[in-house]
Amino acid sequence: MNLTDFDDEVDELLFQQLLGGDTTATATAASDRDDRDDRDGDSLAALDDDIAATHAAIAAALQAEEDERHAELHMPLPTSPHAAAVAAAPTATAPTTATGDDIELHHELKAPAPPRAPPARVMRALVWFRRDLRVHDNLALLAALRRPGMAVVPLYIVHRPKIMLCGVNRFQFLIESVSGLSEALAARDARLLVARGDAEDVLARVLPAWGITHLFFDGVTEPFAIARDDRVRALAERLGVVVETTSGCTLYDLQAVIARNHGRAPKTYTSFLKAIATFPPPPRPLDAPERLPAPEWLPSELFQQVRDYWSDPARATADVAAQVEGLAGPEQQFTLPEVTEFGFEPAEHHSFIYGGESIALGILNEYCKNEGRVIKFEKPKTSPAETRPSASTTSLSPYLYFGCLSPRTFYHRVREIQERHKKASSAPPVSLDGQLLWREFFHCSGRANPYFDKMEENPVCLQIDWRWHAVPASEDALSDDERLARAQFEAWKEGQTGYPWIDAIMLQLKQEGWMHHLARHSVACFLTRGDLYISWVRGLEVFQERLIDHDWCINAGNWLWLSSSAFFSAYFRVYSPSTFGKKWDPEGKFIRKYLPQLRKMPVKYIYEPWKAPMTVQRAAGCLIGKDYPFPIVDHKIALKRCMAGMKASYAQRVYGTSPLEHIGRTVHAKRHRDSDSDTSDDAHDGQY
Repeated sequence: MNLTDFDDEVDELLFQQLLGGDTTATATAASDRDDRDDRDGDSLAALDDDIAATHAAIAAALQAEEDERHAELHMPLPTSPHAAAVAAAPTATAPTTATGDDIELHHELKAPAPPRAPPARVMRALVWFRRDLRVHDNLALLAALRRPGMAVVPLYIVHRPKIMLCGVNRFQFLIESVSGLSEALAARDARLLVARGDAEDVLARVLPAWGITHLFFDGVTEPFAIARDDRVRALAERLGVVVETTSGCTLYDLQAVIARNHGRAPKTYTSFLKAIATFPPPPRPLDAPERLPAPEWLPSELFQQVRDYWSDPARATADVAAQVEGLAGPEQQFTLPEVTEFGFEPAEHHSFIYGGESIALGILNEYCKNEGRVIKFEKPKTSPAETRPSASTTSLSPYLYFGCLSPRTFYHRVREIQERHKKASSAPPVSLDGQLLWREFFHCSGRANPYFDKMEENPVCLQIDWRWHAVPASEDALSDDERLARAQFEAWKEGQTGYPWIDAIMLQLKQEGWMHHLARHSVACFLTRGDLYISWVRGLEVFQERLIDHDWCINAGNWLWLSSSAFFSAYFRVYSPSTFGKKWDPEGKFIRKYLPQLRKMPVKYIYEPWKAPMTVQRAAGCLIGKDYPFPIVDHKIALKRCMAGMKASYAQRVYGTSPLEHIGRTVHAKRHRDSDSDTSDDAHDGQY
């Protein structure tokens, strides 16, 4: 018997139960009715009595079924309903990963199904949405829907741990994206449940209480998230829940790329391209489902099931009770939260970036209408001074991170256009599809390195004596230079460096959660090897908090690159904080937008207002040192200090030591050349 046969048998038995509770009794009742119909002289009253008796029997059977379900719902964990169901059902040979056009989920039959299946043995799937907030090309959702007769419970879990930096712009984008997913599911007859709390805690509460037999979710690449998923699998195994994972967040199976590269991530973009050239091209995206199974229960009923299950004295503890009461929201309806529920103050002005699958697809469609723009796209030639609605790039990176847009959908849409214009199309690394491959490259590096966002523990990271890297535990322990470095870092973070180009970019980040990739390069270079010589780790933390499109792998990879700590060794190529912006915005329109105090400053001084005579400053209504700060460093002097430090670090060539290694290492330049960049500083990013 295969899984479909088992489901069909369950359905038939349930149908028979509803008709009379027992197949033998049903047949006997039918035979008796036939005999009565054949006998002359039966009264109409007798027939009415017979019908009433049949109705009473059906009602009794339904009540017995409900009592049985209620009793099973409160059974202890070792014999919970869903565990019994999985024990009787086919057992998965291993967690399944789906990457192609067809999702094959193979099972072996370990034991025959019992001759009679109670209602609790219905196959019930929980689809755990994470960074796949879409219905198009959603492999986890489609895998669940391809199981005949399986009930589906869509769930998203909102969690904001204090240790994870997340600003209001990104959280607002997330809430909007979850809302869009909820609307898309509702249009397909389904209902998204939004729970609150730590994912492991929430799943531990709802899986047994809801009788879940299968858990579906799409995999991720971050090592810490993979470790969490492993713990979830262990939890599910203890509960008898079959876990099936898919792989839709990247174009390629990056673990397979690493395995084929002798267990290591390729160290350069070029070597990564060579590695993936041995793999089949990314599968084409799958269409969104037209319909989903209708919900079995109301949200309030689902919450009550969780509450009832965990109110059993054998399971109840104070911690569990608190988790249960908070997981469905203040109204206990699994509704979408407001940003204020998680301690955020709403932004004064909404970013130009709004979350959601429909918005993502709309942006992609609009951008691709101009096929000339697609085929001629070259990342280094796009302007960092343009903002929406005329941004020079797609601005789709937030949608890719949260999964509002499938990377396969983006990739194949671009490739179709490029194929129609082969001779005129740009190519990786600067092309539009090349940017998606930068994303894959950094995700591959992060997948293989749990310490990708660290310095000392990171084996690919050059050890540089950055300022303000190890923050002293107490104020008294600060040296004079550390106090100065801290003040300079805060000035950089808040857009108060005295360099308008740098400050305008940092204020754009703070207000909108977005910067063009060359703008990111400018401010990152200024913080690290160009001017302040402050640790890239401090900058990474600011980007993590404020970028809507923050991606752990890409953020760490870009900071390693831009600080010349890894991937890129031409540390002497520095972005000038005074002149670089002029190439793109000679009139300073970008600066005037984000620094209103400089709006009347003449073009001659807009990038260096401290050079304006006092009469010009007064006429512009902006006195330097009062209305706008003096530069916190002299670029020429600061650059010399930075170059001296970088030169010394490159001469020593000491790299980080992973805690996973037993012996540290000092690597000579000749042996470590493959970590150097094989492309220009402006070509990379993984941000679109």
